[in-house]
Amino acid sequence: MKILKEEIKFFLSTCTYSEHYKNTISRRLDDFVKYLVEATSDEEVHLEKIYETISIDGDSLFFSPLDTELVETYLTDHLHKSFSWLEETKRSLQSFFLYLNRKYDFPNLIEMMNFRVEEHKVKPTPEKKYIPTRHDLLKFLQVLLKNSSNLERDAIVFLLLITTGSRPSEILNTKVQDIDFVNETIYRKKTKNKSSKYIILREGFGKNLQKYIEKNNLTEDDYLINNNGSLMNLAELQKIFEGYLNEAKLPFSTLHALRHSFATIMAESGAEIIVIQQLLGHKKLNSTNTYIARNYIRNYGMELQANREIYCHIKKFKIDGQ
Repeated sequence: MKILKEEIKFFLSTCTYSEHYKNTISRRLDDFVKYLVEATSDEEVHLEKIYETISIDGDSLFFSPLDTELVETYLTDHLHKSFSWLEETKRSLQSFFLYLNRKYDFPNLIEMMNFRVEEHKVKPTPEKKYIPTRHDLLKFLQVLLKNSSNLERDAIVFLLLITTGSRPSEILNTKVQDIDFVNETIYRKKTKNKSSKYIILREGFGKNLQKYIEKNNLTEDDYLINNNGSLMNLAELQKIFEGYLNEAKLPFSTLHALRHSFATIMAESGAEIIVIQQLLGHKKLNSTNTYIARNYIRNYGMELQANREIYCHIKKFKIDGQ
């Protein structure tokens, strides 16, 4: 396989679509290339060399190909754009991946992903990507604690996202059998990048999960976070997230943005960049650097009465609701 830009050029020169549709595909694929260039810090993006695994000494060990996780992240990060943009992007990528599948037996990632464009016909249109700050997250949790109709489930899922930096799909796909309550970890045997991962829980959070599971009579095969027993999808959780953001009078944001918030707060707290990289599950250190919003550090150490109150509520929060 050639580098991505060359493959796209050859694909467009050989396909039999109308010139108008070719121009549309060209624009959407060009947007995707720019995104991958930023994510990989490499102008010559190669789809079979998106992720780099390095040793503890910093030596390159091997590369892994593009996966559905990154494609879904790309679409999720652009939910603020029009429905037509999302639809055009999905169709363009699908046509291109179909070409790659036929030519190189490269997997058609669009057919494999869980993201559904039709679930995002109505979207907010913020001027720029918004990453919740430490104070914003406390305000968000305060609204959640006061307004949630399913407090235990909502508190658990959002505290897991905020305190572990996990991908939303990793939390939603977690089953009871994946949780180690003693060592306070969640083992994901296979993530979207086809590798296993341990999610490290905050100290004491394992006991909260155990109480929640016992109270709700969840079995080993049940999903930890579910909607009336069924697997909750990303669109459902995103809608819940947006509802609390609106109540808290905070700007629109995506679930994926909470990974950026986690990385920023970890950096503010003095964590080493390589530790943040491992917790996020990034292959490249450069990717981790892009997740840290340096300008938020100026607010480090600031304390507000509202913050102290929400900390107090969280510390006292018990799964039994008492």
